[in-house]
Amino acid sequence: MRGTQERPWGGTRPARLDAVSNVKPLVRASAMPDPRVFYDELESEWGEVAPVELEPGVRAWLVMGQRLVYDIMRNEHVFATNPQTWNGHARGGLPATSGLRPVLTSHQRFAANHTDGGLRRRLREPLDDAFEQLSESITAAKVRSFCNLLIDRFEDRGRADLMLEYASVVPFLVVADMIGFDPEDGQRLFDLVRRVAGGGTDAAPAVAEVDRMLGDLVAIRREFPKRDLASSLVAHPNMHNDIEVAHTLLIVAYSGNLTLTAWVAQTLLLTLTDSRFLGRLHGGRIDLDNAMDEVLWRSTPTINTLPRFARQEIVLDGKLIAAGDPLVLAIHAANTDSRMDTGDPWDHVGSRAHVSFGTGPHACPAPRPARVIARIAVETILRRLDVVLRIPASEVTWDQTLWIRQPVSLPVTFPPPVVSA
Repeated sequence: MRGTQERPWGGTRPARLDAVSNVKPLVRASAMPDPRVFYDELESEWGEVAPVELEPGVRAWLVMGQRLVYDIMRNEHVFATNPQTWNGHARGGLPATSGLRPVLTSHQRFAANHTDGGLRRRLREPLDDAFEQLSESITAAKVRSFCNLLIDRFEDRGRADLMLEYASVVPFLVVADMIGFDPEDGQRLFDLVRRVAGGGTDAAPAVAEVDRMLGDLVAIRREFPKRDLASSLVAHPNMHNDIEVAHTLLIVAYSGNLTLTAWVAQTLLLTLTDSRFLGRLHGGRIDLDNAMDEVLWRSTPTINTLPRFARQEIVLDGKLIAAGDPLVLAIHAANTDSRMDTGDPWDHVGSRAHVSFGTGPHACPAPRPARVIARIAVETILRRLDVVLRIPASEVTWDQTLWIRQPVSLPVTFPPPVVSA
């Protein structure tokens, strides 16, 4: 790896993560109007790798340089994704009230995003195959149907909160249907996933409840298969038991719901507040794909990744990384890394060379379906309603979470439709 040397510690920085004082809480970044301010503060003191606090008493290294982020993503031989590798387990683990228990669990999770090497390859192939078998036209038709049904609920009102009533609802309806749930169970699944992402004392029980829901679905699909992801995974020869299928479906439920919600919400916010898009919302003159890509570049939905863990003691960017230390990859920081900016404003136009979907063995398995869903969700509401943000862009507040960046609300107004005789 570039910037990585397997050599004895010889720097002047503290040799151990737990020896650093005055560590900044990472959760601050997602709630700031511009997270780059937070990263610049850290980089001015520490460089491309800095110590941060995930929650009181739980620390990690934050990797902000784009080249280092790429290197770590591609190198599962040095950096594991299995949280059982975390060295904090040997120090007593987490308290029962910790919201990080689902992330830093000591239990084996049989899913590709929590495994490496041969086991990861065996579990990842069924997921890739399942998405490959999805019909894009059927998915698109269902997304449009869900979007129109939601808009029907509030269009006569002349006002709505697009975060609460639209951007956060479309993904759970689509993802739940894609997995194999009906809308009612999809709502329950979405609520549980939000509890997991928000942390807190009920995060671990929420994971247990999601596992139960997914386990029940897998058992039903084994007896009564349909055209959904659960049935595809159940039938795949790489899946050895129902637990592996349920844990794999949790990847889709978690990532699909949270990242799609944030992507839709942020694209709506951009198109409603940026002068480059404001005058082009109607008549088909707006290029939504450019707006969506800009969100991924400058305010990516996945602001930070779940931790990787060093398999051995190494030196990275002049810091001693102990075996088992967690490393969080700051996707927002990597995408806005000034060291990679050539100064040419055309470099990012039409470019998808960002890190938002990851790279290497743990890259997102469904970037294409995600784009189809998000684009239709944004396109449908802009086509049907002449929406205007009710507050200045500077007054938009951001959710305070470790992993996802999204606005708390998007209050809008619009003329109610005129019904002719």
